[in-house]
Amino acid sequence: MFVGRRMTRNLITVTKDASVLKIMSLLEKHNIDQVPVVEGKKLLGIVSDWDIRNNAPSQATSLEIHELNYLLSEMTAGQIMTKAKDLFTVSPGTPIEEATRLINEKRVNSLPVVLGEEIVGIITTCDLLNVLLEFMGMGMPSSRVELTMAGDMRDLTRVAEIVNARGYSIVSLVSVVNRDGSRTVVIRVNAGDMDELVADFKKEGFQVTTDYAGS
Repeated sequence: MFVGRRMTRNLITVTKDASVLKIMSLLEKHNIDQVPVVEGKKLLGIVSDWDIRNNAPSQATSLEIHELNYLLSEMTAGQIMTKAKDLFTVSPGTPIEEATRLINEKRVNSLPVVLGEEIVGIITTCDLLNVLLEFMGMGMPSSRVELTMAGDMRDLTRVAEIVNARGYSIVSLVSVVNRDGSRTVVIRVNAGDMDELVADFKKEGFQVTTDYAGS
């Protein structure tokens, strides 16, 4: 899966002359925490709620509310934005897992999606969480079980055979190789009661985990 398939395309944007007061209103109205600053389609930067808090007068100020609003109305996006050259960006063709790694590594909440200098979308932590939920099969009725097995991929074939033999289907399957060479597999099956499947898995010699036992 690629960023271009999951990014938000219909963006709320502002120009560099937009007032901070206007931007604050947009963030609240659309329940977002950043807006791209553009010139046509060219990405100039991003104004986030952090940028606003970092540049707004301190809450300890003695200014009256109308004076604060005046200052915010005079302050512009171009003055406080994080400039495009300082942003971490991806392209529509970036794999989802690479975007996730970048967001985690750089400790940011979103990544502008660009083609050259033009912004075509944005991918957020919320978008990536939705992808995770989809990959884990959370969008339909299902039951979960975790198996530990040898690293041999042939065991995955046997897991599918066991599920099919009971007349069920695998909704999702995530497989990870552990440091000791074993493999942990988390599967979701379109079954309400997993007791029979769990018994079948154990009979085949798989280590089955259905509840957290602590560490």
